[in-house]
Amino acid sequence: MSSAGGFLDTMFGGSNLDKLTKRECYIQLIDSYRMRVEDDYVYGADNHGLYAGEDPRPEFDHFLDLAEKRNGLLPRWWNKESRVACEAMGADDSKENWADLSCAVEKHDIQDHYKDNAMPMKLRLLAEKVYGKRVAGGL
Repeated sequence: MSSAGGFLDTMFGGSNLDKLTKRECYIQLIDSYRMRVEDDYVYGADNHGLYAGEDPRPEFDHFLDLAEKRNGLLPRWWNKESRVACEAMGADDSKENWADLSCAVEKHDIQDHYKDNAMPMKLRLLAEKVYGKRVAGGL
């Protein structure tokens, strides 16, 4: 594939969710959504979800709906129970839960948490695959 997306998929390994544990997969899906909401706010001047003072869970549910429609994006083991577990992780607002949907994340938070400076881009690419488009303001 000669597109930039193909190059970046090769460089960053596509979604690779199949290679993760269930817990890691759920966290990366949640972080991909949270990074996208942050990017929409910063680059697209589009306040939605947490940034609009709304409960982020319905919007995250829509994110998962879209992800489930993207052929081959989610791991082979993904099913209804996996989705419920992922949603529950995102809804857990305890201090110990990194993946709390009610907490915003910024690029440096992602880099620090994963100890990977490229992780924000990997999560952005995952969100692009889910939504089928880039951030409105152009990133």
